[in-house]
Amino acid sequence: MMNAILRPSALLFAMALTAAAGAQTYQVDPARSTVEWNATKMTGAHRGNVAVKSGSITLNNGVLGTADMVMDMTAITCTDVTHEGANAKLVAHLKSDDFFSVEKHGTATFRTTAVEVVPTARNGRLYQVTGDLTIKGITHPAQFQCFIEEEGQGLRAHGSLSFDRTKYDIRYRSGAFFEDLGDKLIHDEVQLAFDLHTK
Repeated sequence: MMNAILRPSALLFAMALTAAAGAQTYQVDPARSTVEWNATKMTGAHRGNVAVKSGSITLNNGVLGTADMVMDMTAITCTDVTHEGANAKLVAHLKSDDFFSVEKHGTATFRTTAVEVVPTARNGRLYQVTGDLTIKGITHPAQFQCFIEEEGQGLRAHGSLSFDRTKYDIRYRSGAFFEDLGDKLIHDEVQLAFDLHTK
């Protein structure tokens, strides 16, 4: 009777060990990883970087399972404005409540909810990734394609995603909320290009 009780438990334990053996988690190296933002307006565009604070990539039997990331919004920069004073003014504005409210919301996050393999002829693997993007404490789904490639003993994950800033309460000079902006209009779509390297 005791053996009959133990047998299913032993089987479940063996299955758990098998699943664990097939899963491998890599920690993102913030020092070697980058996230570049790009935003456009009627009179041009701006771009810059957001620091990667942490992240992880999990493979299940060699196939992407999850790819999560935390971005440090307090470290947002602008890379296209060369005048020191103008650059500092723009960055301060990006950190203000008109944009990312970094004093209240110091981080932004992405958490994977679903992954699908996309056939590709390139080295590495291409995935369709779906997840939750949280900015200013507001969460909405996001979907994008991501390449995962082996890199030494670790991994490299790179791709880009776009989001509508107004969904995250960033409405400054948005044509969806303000009229007659003319050449002061700022487009709502923001692109994030990421290049993550694991330790």
